[in-house]
Amino acid sequence: MFNSNLLRAIVAVAIIAGGIYVIIKDEPAVPTGDINSIQPLPEQDKP
Repeated sequence: MFNSNLLRAIVAVAIIAGGIYVIIKDEPAVPTGDINSIQPLPEQDKP
Protein backbone atom coordinates (compact mmCIF):
# COMPACT_ATOMS: atom_id res chain seq x y z
CA MET A 1 0.00 0.00 0.00
CA PHE A 2 2.92 2.36 0.70
CA ASN A 3 4.27 1.86 -2.84
CA SER A 4 0.90 2.81 -4.33
CA ASN A 5 0.76 6.08 -2.38
CA LEU A 6 4.38 6.84 -3.24
CA LEU A 7 3.70 6.26 -6.93
CA ARG A 8 0.64 8.53 -6.82
CA ALA A 9 2.66 11.26 -5.11
CA ILE A 10 5.43 11.04 -7.71
CA VAL A 11 2.96 11.19 -10.59
CA ALA A 12 1.14 14.16 -9.03
CA VAL A 13 4.40 16.08 -8.51
CA ALA A 14 5.49 15.31 -12.09
CA ILE A 15 2.18 16.57 -13.53
CA ILE A 16 2.25 19.76 -11.44
CA ALA A 17 5.91 20.42 -12.26
CA GLY A 18 5.24 19.88 -15.97
CA GLY A 19 2.34 22.32 -15.89
CA ILE A 20 4.42 24.95 -14.14
CA TYR A 21 7.25 24.43 -16.64
CA VAL A 22 4.89 24.93 -19.60
CA ILE A 23 3.41 28.09 -18.06
CA ILE A 24 6.84 29.58 -17.39
CA LYS A 25 8.24 28.72 -20.84
CA ASP A 26 5.15 29.97 -22.73
CA GLU A 27 6.01 33.30 -24.34
CA PRO A 28 3.01 34.69 -26.22
CA ALA A 29 3.79 36.38 -29.53
CA VAL A 30 3.73 40.15 -29.55
CA PRO A 31 1.01 41.50 -31.87
CA THR A 32 2.39 43.13 -34.98
CA GLY A 33 0.97 46.05 -36.91
CA ASP A 34 -1.36 48.79 -35.82
CA ILE A 35 -4.08 47.26 -33.67
CA ASN A 36 -6.10 50.50 -33.72
CA SER A 37 -6.81 50.40 -37.46
CA ILE A 38 -9.37 48.02 -38.89
CA GLN A 39 -8.94 47.09 -42.53
CA PRO A 40 -11.54 45.18 -44.53
CA LEU A 41 -10.74 41.78 -45.91
CA PRO A 42 -9.82 41.64 -49.60
CA GLU A 43 -12.69 40.72 -51.90
CA GLN A 44 -12.82 37.14 -53.09
CA ASP A 45 -13.22 36.25 -56.76
CA LYS A 46 -15.53 33.28 -56.29
CA PRO A 47 -16.09 31.94 -52.81
